[in-house]
Amino acid sequence: MKTLIALFLATAAIAQTPAGSDLAIGQKMKQNAEALRQYTYKRRTSIEAKGQPRGARLDLVRYVDGKMETVPLESPQRPEQSAGGRGLRGKLVQKKIEKKKEEMKEEREKLTALLHTYLSAGSFEKATMSKVGDDVKVVAPNMTLIWSVANHRPVSMDIHAELDGKPVQMKIEFATLPDGSFYNAHTRISMPKKDLVINIDTFDYTKG
Repeated sequence: MKTLIALFLATAAIAQTPAGSDLAIGQKMKQNAEALRQYTYKRRTSIEAKGQPRGARLDLVRYVDGKMETVPLESPQRPEQSAGGRGLRGKLVQKKIEKKKEEMKEEREKLTALLHTYLSAGSFEKATMSKVGDDVKVVAPNMTLIWSVANHRPVSMDIHAELDGKPVQMKIEFATLPDGSFYNAHTRISMPKKDLVINIDTFDYTKG
């Protein structure tokens, strides 16, 4: 709590506005996450492995009783699914494909969970701040956030972390909704050692 108060005071000083005019950045992120639960939106996820497309899907995302629910809207057939032919060889190829798909799904879930930890209020507890033009740069362990003082929202976030002992890089670009809520418009997640890239775009936000 002391850190959040200090973070707020630093933001207020940089913005040259009276103390108490805005929430601490960590608390603002938490408050915004709650506000987004009122929305239904579309999420497009595309995967590249070794520079080659490995599938894309479009989902409708909504919150039901406080829990995120996804409804598939579009899931194009991956090229590999038509490979292998018939017979035993075809079955073996298909089994290998299904196993790879399951591994990819687990990878996505782990990366999404990792991303959410950095978007939580707790990730700002050891942050330091500095002024960059009209914005504020917030630096916390493994993370750098550019915060717009004028618009009271994040502009971008860079994360350099690890997952299962392997480096992970995440780049998030934010956008704003009419009511002032902000969201992750584009997220790029890359794992250099696996030559894996995941691009996530969210759009068509509707309330209710």
